[in-house]
Amino acid sequence: MGNTLPGVIAWLMLCLLMFGAPAAADDVAEFRKQVVGTMLLTGTLAIAADGSVIGYAINQPDKVPPEVLRHLARHVPRWKVTMADASSPGEATERRFSVRVMAIPEESGYFRLSLAGANIVQQHKPGEDIVADGRLRRPEYPRAVLRLADVSGTVYVAVKVGRDGKVADLVIEQVNLNFIGEEQEIAQVRAEFAAHTAAAARQWKFKMPKGGPLAEYPFLEARVPVTYIVGAAPGYGEWEYYLPGPRRAVSGAEDDGVTIAAGESGELQLIGVGPRLVTPLEPPAG
Repeated sequence: MGNTLPGVIAWLMLCLLMFGAPAAADDVAEFRKQVVGTMLLTGTLAIAADGSVIGYAINQPDKVPPEVLRHLARHVPRWKVTMADASSPGEATERRFSVRVMAIPEESGYFRLSLAGANIVQQHKPGEDIVADGRLRRPEYPRAVLRLADVSGTVYVAVKVGRDGKVADLVIEQVNLNFIGEEQEIAQVRAEFAAHTAAAARQWKFKMPKGGPLAEYPFLEARVPVTYIVGAAPGYGEWEYYLPGPRRAVSGAEDDGVTIAAGESGELQLIGVGPRLVTPLEPPAG
C-alpha cells in the first residue's frame, strides 16, 4: 500500500513536531527508518468450526482511514485460527479481537501498511480464567525521564504467575518510545520505563482459575502492555508514532510473536494458551 510523496512529507513533519529535532548526526532518511506509525483497532471475528475466519467487523469503522480498512479486507478473511484450550473447541464461535496496523516509511518516498500483531480474546466461564486481584498497580512516571523530555511510551511486560497468584518471574519484552535523541538518552529512557514497570508488576496479584482447562496449570504466563502518556493520547483510528525498541524473547512464546503488539493497554494476554493464528498475519493470496 503506498501513499503520495506529499503525504509522507506531511507525516514526517508531524513526527518532527512530536519528537523534536533528531540527533545532530541523523539525517531525514535515517529518521524515517526509525519511526513508524501505528494504530490499534478492535472488533469481532466470526470463526468457523475448522478455524477459518468467515466474517469480521471493525469497531467504529467511520473513524478508521479507508486505506487501513482496505488493507484489513485483503488479509483478515484469509486468517485461520487454532482454538486450542478454548472452552468450546470444534464449534463455530465469535470472538473479540484486536489488530495493530503499522505504517512503515520506505526510501521511495512512499509508505507501506503492514499488520504488526493480532490478539484473539479467550472466553472463559466465571472462575475459569486468570484475572487481576483488584486493580493492577500502575507504575509511577519516572522523574528522571521528566527531567530529560516529555516522553510517552509502551512497555510490554510478560509475567509468570504461580498458583498463589503472585508474580514469580517477569521479563520486559519491549519498550517503544515516542522519543528520538542520542543513543545514550534513548537507552536511559528505556531503562527507566523498564525498571518502573518491573517494580510495579512484582506487586501485582492475580486470581488463578479454579476450574476449566487452565485449572491444572502450575503457572500461567501473561503479557500486559503498560502505557506511559504525556499529553493527550491518540484517539481511536488515529496514527501514533514511535521508535520501536529491541525485543527480548520469552520462553514458551515462540509461536505467539504476532500478539506482542496487539494487546490493549492494561489487558492481560495469556501466552502459549488459547486461540491464536496458524496463518501469517498477511496470508498470500490464492
